[in-house]
Parts: sequence; C-alpha cells; structure tokens
Amino acid sequence: MTRLLIVHYAGDYREADRLRRATGGETYYGHGYVLDQLAAWQAQYEAVGFLCSLAPSYWETLDSGVTVIGADTNPDQDPAPVLALIERFAPSHLIVFGPMLHLIRWGIEHDVRLGVIMADSFANLYYRWVRFRRLPKLLNDPRVTLVANHGANAARALVGIGLRADKVLAWDFPHDRTPETQASKVHASGPPFTLLFVGSISAKKGVGDLVRAVALLKDRLDVRLDVAGLGATEKFAALATRLGVADRVRFLGLVPNGAIPAMMQDADAVVVPSRHNFPEGLPLTLFEGLASRTPVIASDHPMFRGHLEDGESALVFAAGKPRALADAIARLMTNPALYARVSQGSAAAWHRMQNPVKWGEMIDRWVRDDAEDRAWLSAHTVAALNGPA
Repeated sequence: MTRLLIVHYAGDYREADRLRRATGGETYYGHGYVLDQLAAWQAQYEAVGFLCSLAPSYWETLDSGVTVIGADTNPDQDPAPVLALIERFAPSHLIVFGPMLHLIRWGIEHDVRLGVIMADSFANLYYRWVRFRRLPKLLNDPRVTLVANHGANAARALVGIGLRADKVLAWDFPHDRTPETQASKVHASGPPFTLLFVGSISAKKGVGDLVRAVALLKDRLDVRLDVAGLGATEKFAALATRLGVADRVRFLGLVPNGAIPAMMQDADAVVVPSRHNFPEGLPLTLFEGLASRTPVIASDHPMFRGHLEDGESALVFAAGKPRALADAIARLMTNPALYARVSQGSAAAWHRMQNPVKWGEMIDRWVRDDAEDRAWLSAHTVAALNGPA
C-alpha cells in the first residue's frame, strides 16, 4: 500500500489549510495547489502526509484525510525529532523537499522509495563546496529515484556540482496569472515613482541594497519603496532612518498572495535584487512581476540567466551593487521608450520561463511508476533536454 510523506524544512500546512477554509486565500503562492494535490492523492493512497520541520509541534488530520505534521525543530541542527515522526508515519514513499542531508541519508538507509525535490541554486562557493559537498554522492545513489530542482538553471546547477544529468529534472508550479490578462504599460505613473519588493527581508535577498539605492536617488529622483514580506524588518527600517529615507520606505509586513498582483500592477517597477549568495531557485515573485506587465528590475543572479534580457524584458543590474541598482531605477523611470519596451517584452520572458514539469504531475508519475511514467520522467531530465553530448 502507498503511504506518501513529503517533508519540508519550513512552512505550516495546517495553517495554510485553516487560512484557505476561513478566507479562500493563501499567504504564499502554491499552498492551495499543494493542498489540492495532497487531497487528490489521499483519495487514491492509503495515507498522505505533509511534515513541516519548523512548524509548531502537532499531528493532525485535515478534512481531506491528509495528515499534517509539525516537528518544531531545525532538521539540519537537530534532525532526531523529524526522523522520529517519519518513522511514526512509516512511509512507503518519502519525498525530502530540500537538501536536508540527515533525512536523505535516512531514506537511503531504509526500505522506502526516496525522492528529493529542491528549490535551491547551489551557485555560490559556500553551498557548492562546503555545506553541501556530500550532496552529489547522496543524490547519485540509485536508491534516490527522483531528483528535481525548481527551474532549468537550478537543475543545471545540480549537474554542475556533480549530479548525473540523466537523473535531474527541472520542476515548477502551474502559473495561472499570465501576462495576457494585462495590457502592457507605456510609461511610469510617477513621480513619485513606486518600487515594490516582495519576499523574505534579508541582506542576501538584496533588501539592504534596495534601501541604499533609494537613498542614492534621494536628490535625483522622487522614489518610494514598498517592502512586502517578513524577516529583518527592524534592521532595514533602521538603515532607512540612518540614510535619511525613512519617509520613502514602507515595510508592509506579510501580504496575502491574492493581493500581490494588484500591488504589482499599481507599482512603477517590481524589484528582484537577490545577491548571488542567496540560494535562489526561481522566485515566484519574478513570474508574478512579469505577468503584471510592470517592468521588472532584477539582479544578475545566476538563476535568472537566460530568462531576462537587459533593456528588452527587464532591467538587469550587478547584484550587491546599490549604485548599479540606483542607476537602473533612474534609467527606467526617465526613459518612457525603454519603459514601454520592457513592459511589452515581459510577456516573452514569462513564456521563456515556463516549465512543462509541474510539481503535482511529477510526483504522481514518480509514485505510480509504470513504464509510461518512467519514460515521461526520463524525457524531462537535463540530459534529455540538452540532447546528445
């Protein structure tokens, strides 16, 4: 009998289910889709579970019959509580979502069908050579029968650290918000010009660089920045005060995902300033920014390479360089022809980023594991997509 358990590092799917039943919405994109997939599998399998390691301790059953579990622990620092919960669930099929080495080793050593799905880039030296130097050997083990990373560049990055190209897939969520639902823009609506950042608030995500860019523009351009998300808010609010732009930077806190498209459409630019040392896969903010037809200003993070064309589908700047970011903002806001061209080109970039391998179908085929399913998975590996060497 099939007992499928998916283990995440963070998140809280008990709370995601509660929120959806109460409001019909979701805080983070994809939560509703995942809950629907879990419910569909629960109707087919003996048991389906979703374990969130950092969530408060609980073990509950949703109305759909899906088991949701919280471990209240960091699985990298203290994996024992997570492993105990995995053993209690007794999965026949285990998916480890993320490069959690202790959990992957457990799966390899026990009689379970093991898959590892990630949304990490492994583009920087620390991730590649220090923290996850043992990951390629683990994932190349034949007992790991599914390996996937979020986006084509992230999948290729796994091959770059030593994984077999015929084993790695690129995956994505479905994206219902498309650029075809919005008209392209012909010019910015400011001054004042509104910038929007959506994501976790940290230095690696480029929030400090963005606040510094606003400060550098203080005497050049009337720019206002809205920051939506959770994280080191106090730290960057203090930075804005220190740089004299506290009146130009608003920290909005956590904004429900359903409100984000309208916020993006109302903004003059959506900024995705991730530094190279942030283990980005392919941020959903980038998809939604392009779909909004509001011009995107993005860093040259390796995971964005090949998706965005500077001056055509986005403005691209050198990551970690506030002055380069400030110059990109000024360039976009003061050049209506450039602004219109980038907004028009966002649709092509959005379509280039689409991936035929969706999270739910990929897992469904991996669990079912008949000849057609194995052929489908094989046809979507990095090796198959790259063609003969």
